[in-house]
Amino acid sequence: MTSEPNRRTLNQWGGAFWFRLFAIAVLDALAVYAVLVLIGTGATLMLVSLIVGTVFINWVYLWPRTMALRWITPGLIFMSVFVVIPIFYTVYVSLTNQRTGNLTSKEQTIAFWEAKTYVDPDAEGQLFDLFVYTDDATGDFRFLLANDDGAYFFGEPRLRTEPPVEGAIEDQGTFAEGEEFPPPEFNGFRLMSKREVFGLANNVDFKDLVIDTPDGEIVILGLSQGRVVLASKRYVYDAAADTLTDTVEHRVCSPGEDTATKGNFICDDGEVLIPGWVAFIGGSNYTRVATNPLIREAFFRVFLWNVVFAFFSVLLTFALGLTLAIVLHHYRMKGLRFYRSLFIIPYAIPAFLSILVWRGLLNPAFGVINATLAPLYDLVGMDPIRWLSDPTWAKVAILLVNLWLGFPYMFLLATGALQSIPHDIQEAARTDGASGMRVFWKITFPLLMVALAPLLIGSFAFNFNNFNLIYLLTAGGPPVLGASVPVGHTDILISFTFNLASASGRGNNFGLAAAITMFIFLIVLVISAFSFRFTKRLEEIYGSL
Repeated sequence: MTSEPNRRTLNQWGGAFWFRLFAIAVLDALAVYAVLVLIGTGATLMLVSLIVGTVFINWVYLWPRTMALRWITPGLIFMSVFVVIPIFYTVYVSLTNQRTGNLTSKEQTIAFWEAKTYVDPDAEGQLFDLFVYTDDATGDFRFLLANDDGAYFFGEPRLRTEPPVEGAIEDQGTFAEGEEFPPPEFNGFRLMSKREVFGLANNVDFKDLVIDTPDGEIVILGLSQGRVVLASKRYVYDAAADTLTDTVEHRVCSPGEDTATKGNFICDDGEVLIPGWVAFIGGSNYTRVATNPLIREAFFRVFLWNVVFAFFSVLLTFALGLTLAIVLHHYRMKGLRFYRSLFIIPYAIPAFLSILVWRGLLNPAFGVINATLAPLYDLVGMDPIRWLSDPTWAKVAILLVNLWLGFPYMFLLATGALQSIPHDIQEAARTDGASGMRVFWKITFPLLMVALAPLLIGSFAFNFNNFNLIYLLTAGGPPVLGASVPVGHTDILISFTFNLASASGRGNNFGLAAAITMFIFLIVLVISAFSFRFTKRLEEIYGSL
């Protein structure tokens, strides 16, 4: 008979152990590869997270004393990847100047500016005849440029926007007198006919191409000529002084020191060189939101509507969902399955489709709703309601559409909660003479709130950041006239952040958007914490019933 210690040893070294060991080995191999890639890209935060996570997984699944942690580790990993790391990364971005033009490292920015070359537009240069050769097997093409003296260059062109290429000239020399010119084949490439060259020019603009030579660049003038001009290095970086020197304009560009220019080189004449690099600016983005009157006034205006929108969205959807649940909960109600299936149809249809359909229905000129209400408009003598262009009616439209989208969820929650309430308590109250309304408000509703209050808080948090509804239905409009920042009457904080930081026509400002996102996070956190405290009091009062 096998003893207990031997049985444990067999289980420890069984098939499950070797499978776990193999899975960990594969994970470690992938992690090592990912670490090498992240080191090359300079993604420090992701690198540290990957190393810590990999070491933690190895410790949990290979150390015998961490058996209990193995069951919750997958959940911890997903929570870290989808919750913790994004929060920390958002905080990091909010402390930087990340925006359009400031997305790379300082080393990459310096390399970009040092790669800039300058060609004197008044330089006459030397004219060359241009011939195009191609490799029929690969589709590559080369340029042969020759002057009147027979001197020639043969090489591969590049776009003006690309950095210079060393060794672009594959062959150069002088054609002998009497030698066939241009040769039908050259270095394994075939001479293209004029018709083929014109066809190639339909896809490639020859004026955007240059060829690098030891003496400068060959600038293409057209389909048949090019000229050699000297190209000088425009910007030179001085590592000791940490400056860029503009050799053409004879000016010195130094790194900016204030918040607005930090992460960019500022020249003597005040010009800001863009692109720049990502720089740490501390709490400047938060200060900008709090102190800039243009942003602050719009922020509080949007915040007030955001709270009203989230509150009434929860209130209306919960009231309608609970009412329908109570009606269908009555024991005399027939056709329960049909009605319940009917009421969850809005919940089964993808929300973005429903929103777009409602946008069409609410169209002031062609919408079905205004067409249906047209006799009523004529009767009372009023113009058709501008559902999406009037500030007040646009807010009403948003609440109505959100009511359609949200009441099935509340109906399902209330139906389940009603079925969990013991009938004995309600019957006892009715026996004591309590009316139906009194039983509902004193017993049924408080017990419902014990179960549903946390879910209502979650619904409030969801609607507080309900970007899809606002963006698809009204896009935050109609716009607030005279506002100095892009803001609309139906904007909520998340759509206001999108407009301010990403859709204002001035590029993306990720740092400012991240700072506003953290403000939204703190607001929802405070409201949720207060609400959960109220929920706990409900549990203490009614939990013993």
